[in-house]
Amino acid sequence: MPTVYTATIISVMTPPNYNTKYHSDSTGSIEPSTIGLIVAALVSVGLIFLACRSLLGGPAEQVPAQIITETESKSAPIQTIEQVLESVQVYVSSQDYLPAVAILKGAIAKYPADADLRFALVDLYMLTQDFSLAYEQIVAAIEHDQGGVNPQAQFTAGTLANTIGQPEMALVHYQAATTADPTNADYPLYLANIQFKLNQLDQAKASLAIAARLAPDRAMVWATWAKLALRQNKRTIARQHIEKARTLEPHVPAWTILLANIEKRSGNPERAIELLSALPQDALNDPESMRLLTESYGMIGQPEEAASRMVDYATLHNDNAQAAFDAAIWLERAKQRDDAVLWGRRARDLGHERAQQWLDSLPD
Repeated sequence: MPTVYTATIISVMTPPNYNTKYHSDSTGSIEPSTIGLIVAALVSVGLIFLACRSLLGGPAEQVPAQIITETESKSAPIQTIEQVLESVQVYVSSQDYLPAVAILKGAIAKYPADADLRFALVDLYMLTQDFSLAYEQIVAAIEHDQGGVNPQAQFTAGTLANTIGQPEMALVHYQAATTADPTNADYPLYLANIQFKLNQLDQAKASLAIAARLAPDRAMVWATWAKLALRQNKRTIARQHIEKARTLEPHVPAWTILLANIEKRSGNPERAIELLSALPQDALNDPESMRLLTESYGMIGQPEEAASRMVDYATLHNDNAQAAFDAAIWLERAKQRDDAVLWGRRARDLGHERAQQWLDSLPD
């Protein structure tokens, strides 16, 4: 599945809360282009200096009158949050993230119970792709949020947990989001993907049924169902589901690659080759599609073509040990021994753990 986040955009004069003070309904990938969406704050250098000094522990007499010191058990005043975000915005707009992070961390040190400030730091860490730190902060923000269970915050936490390799925690967060808001198809859909990842296939099927009822025209619902059916070796059902996804989104290469996998698994390698060969070249520039293509050529007795395709791929990815090793394997199957040895040595030099053993196994 594709990597997707639900992120707020740090905005001047708007506290970054997933509760009543701030809410974002957008779902999108965090990319460098996101920076272009951030509105620059037009604040004076003096305000930045004073805010930084106060929030980072400067002398008490230099704290601006508007920034009121509260006890650590209380949330920050809205006016304080606005000033903090104004200061942060200046640095974010110029892609100078370290001072922005420092300002928010300093504010959180003064107001550790303020969920809004923590959500703002989550957004900033997501912008800089510090996903582990973002997850730590969003868990803390959820704990301090006084607005009850917030499904979007839980959804974001689930996505972050999955991104950093904690699918069990992602499961908990997605379940919480689904329970809190049973009308949003994203929540059961992403829950189903995590359940699939954890091999909880019956639960995944139930979640997909909910997602399909809420969003019957969502291609990813049917593509996920196709993957689930293929995992259970129900190839006819898998084909029906992925064809529906392709009908809904005919230009998405991932759906065609999945159909090619189903066709190969069904004993139709020619059809798999036809599907893959019709894709744009950049869609074949990944290990999964190349594996499918070479295996399909092997199934129809054309190891030379498989070797040629794999060598082209390994040449393009010249620092990929697995690609070099796969090229060696297919060249050996195509009875091109000298070239196979060269690629086997390259795989070994790149650190492939099986390459030397494979070279030693070759007959003299």
